[in-house]
Amino acid sequence: MLRENFIPFGFQYYRSPTPYRDQWEEDLRNLSQMGFNCVKFWVQWRASHPTENCFVFDDIRELMDIAERNGLKVVLNTLFDVAPAWFYKKYPDSKMISADGTVIEPRALSYRQIGGAPGPCYHHAPGQLEKDKFLAEAVKAFRDHPALWVWDLWNEPELTAGIKRELSFDNQVCYCEHSLQAFGGWLEHKYGTLEALNYKWQRTYQDWEEIEPPRGQAIFNDMVDWRLFMSDALTDDLKCRVAVVKQFDSVHPVMVHTVPSPIFNLITAGSDDFKLAEPCDLFGNSLGSSAWSADLLISAAKGKPIINSEIHALPGNTALKPQKLPWQELKKHILIPLARGINGFLFWQYRPEVLGHEAPAWGSTYLDGSETPWLREMASLNETIQANRKPLLCSSRPSDGITILFSSENQIANFSVYAHLDTYTDSVQGAHKLLHDLNYKVEFLHGHDISREVLAEYKCLWMPYPLYLNKQMTDVIREWVSEGGILLSECSFGALQAEDGTHSYQVPGYGFDEVFGIRETWIHSIENLDHSYHNVTVQSKQKIPLNSVMGNDPAQGSYYKTEIELLRDVRVAATFSEDSSAAVTVADYGKGKAVWVGTLLGASYWQEQDRNTLNFMRKILEEELGLEPYVKVHGGQARADVLEWKHDGQDGAFLFVHNTTNRDTEFTVSLPFTYDRVTPWFPEGANTLVERDVNDSIRFSLKAGDIQVFQLHQPFIR
Repeated sequence: MLRENFIPFGFQYYRSPTPYRDQWEEDLRNLSQMGFNCVKFWVQWRASHPTENCFVFDDIRELMDIAERNGLKVVLNTLFDVAPAWFYKKYPDSKMISADGTVIEPRALSYRQIGGAPGPCYHHAPGQLEKDKFLAEAVKAFRDHPALWVWDLWNEPELTAGIKRELSFDNQVCYCEHSLQAFGGWLEHKYGTLEALNYKWQRTYQDWEEIEPPRGQAIFNDMVDWRLFMSDALTDDLKCRVAVVKQFDSVHPVMVHTVPSPIFNLITAGSDDFKLAEPCDLFGNSLGSSAWSADLLISAAKGKPIINSEIHALPGNTALKPQKLPWQELKKHILIPLARGINGFLFWQYRPEVLGHEAPAWGSTYLDGSETPWLREMASLNETIQANRKPLLCSSRPSDGITILFSSENQIANFSVYAHLDTYTDSVQGAHKLLHDLNYKVEFLHGHDISREVLAEYKCLWMPYPLYLNKQMTDVIREWVSEGGILLSECSFGALQAEDGTHSYQVPGYGFDEVFGIRETWIHSIENLDHSYHNVTVQSKQKIPLNSVMGNDPAQGSYYKTEIELLRDVRVAATFSEDSSAAVTVADYGKGKAVWVGTLLGASYWQEQDRNTLNFMRKILEEELGLEPYVKVHGGQARADVLEWKHDGQDGAFLFVHNTTNRDTEFTVSLPFTYDRVTPWFPEGANTLVERDVNDSIRFSLKAGDIQVFQLHQPFIR
């Protein structure tokens, strides 16, 4: 069971073989005495299963006992991407093969120092059985240990443990016979008949054994299926691990921690946070100070508890030494996710490692285990959070009703088209950053979760560069708009049709020309335009200027400039500066509205953070669409978040304010309620208060990059 009233705050501690045994007792005692309450130990397949019939958990058991004596709860993180040497000798056919025919031989990595990476192919049946056997032995060994808190069943899931992480067609896995056979079965289960598959792929297969997985840039639907198949393999592997733990341990929860980053994509990594969260009791990630990571993780978890499992506060390696961690940066690693409702924090790591290329970076102590200034500040921050533990654990921030489409299929299709993911990731991250910088609560909606019931929870759906869509999804969206929803979409809506992988004869596709009231007649790639945009190698840095008709806010687009035909009365909100043609339109459709953007506005903002683009979108969202953030920021560029709580018959709220710029700034926060008084969490916070109005607003003056927290006391008038 999950521990009530528990906010874990501590460290990853043990990745065999370091720290060494003579340091364990002192280290764990010291971190406990400083007030930390949680540590994580790695249980590695290769380290604890040195021969076929031998399981050695002596080191983990001793560490667990020391943790218990010092009142520390333990996360046991099981690692299977370090297969034992005996396993490869017994099963030489277990090795993964990349698209270019490379056999991925077992090896040590800077972050898998004991060798054996990346582990067996996910479709190698004996490999799965051996992994299940090892996990079962580990669970039986520690399920009754009083220090155990949670099983973390995968450290940053990806297909090859980073060996073939670089994005390319050649780096895709796996093309071994086990995977190819499994792919045929996966397709047969999905399509049922060869006729259905042939229509989807536009092929003429006569037998399931004839099917060829894609190996390069050609058509789109085979690549979409191929990468979804490998993503399912990753997810299914996690489900197997969960099942093994649940079979032998019905008490302790299970989790996984991911890296919500474009690097961990569906092409070479196979990682889909929404799918990986489903079988877990709680969820985690490896990024601390990233608002994008926190918001995506919260959306994927769908209400499950979340912890930051590996806060990367002091990254580096033997050659590139880490920077010292200042107080202001430390606060960001904790307070940015905390402001969104994430309640758990483990740093990578306590004592710096001494083995391998990642050493001697990442440590919260000095190399000899002695105290650093930032370790003392971590303890102070933990003390503050634990003092507010109960209200934090029952707090929440109301939704603003805006969600961003997160589409696995569209991501893969973008890679098929461009051989990169810039168009997709820039657009999705740019949409997030625009909404984040306008102070909305940013939520994501996975394409597989779109339904009438789910969409009814939102006022607005933002679709970043929706190139690849399907009829089932668009039918639901159309009905939702007609019933009062607000659709905001960039150009090329449904230009590629999932049903048969072909280009739509008409864009917007799926009849959405009627919804938007426009038809796209031509789309100009930025490097083909006649005004200084000629160098394809720098196209992402070139901008397409827009003129707002709502005020002096000339916004910027990127990648594409689209020509359209107006089919009915629509409102033109912006024009392209080059020729004054419509660039942004707003149409009524039934009871709802549909906004069309004829360029990749989000991608442009992601690359440049242009203030005029931000102000333009503020007017579109607030003035044109009536979508105001729950908490507003006026004046300087800053972010404000409120967590409201009810506890022991009392109401309260925590206000987080963050100067997101590299210069000092003043700004005012308008709240949706009144309050009685303000108490800062940190001593320096009192100096940031310039003026407060007991009605509903506070003025702040924050240093560059600073983040502060305040408690707002009763009474509230809702």
